[in-house]
Amino acid sequence: MNDKAAKSEYWDEWQSEALAAGVPAPLAALGMEVMRAHRKNRWPKEFLGRLDDGPTMLAMCLEDEAETEMLFTECLYPYDTVLLEKTRRRLCLH
Repeated sequence: MNDKAAKSEYWDEWQSEALAAGVPAPLAALGMEVMRAHRKNRWPKEFLGRLDDGPTMLAMCLEDEAETEMLFTECLYPYDTVLLEKTRRRLCLH
């Protein structure tokens, strides 16, 4: 295995930290995807998902799982109205 493949990215580390803090695995994976997408797509710094956002994102996950899942989903799929509505209904966020 080469060094690049073995290198852990900050979003992977965030996911591990979130899991260790008690965040449910699906929500931790969604948060990790927000961070990864932010970096890979070079979103503006105003968008959620920078390395510096990690502690805030973790606190959000621990404070209100449903609202945070909805926010993360909106960040990743802002134009998928069907997915967003299904997620809202599943989370009872009418």
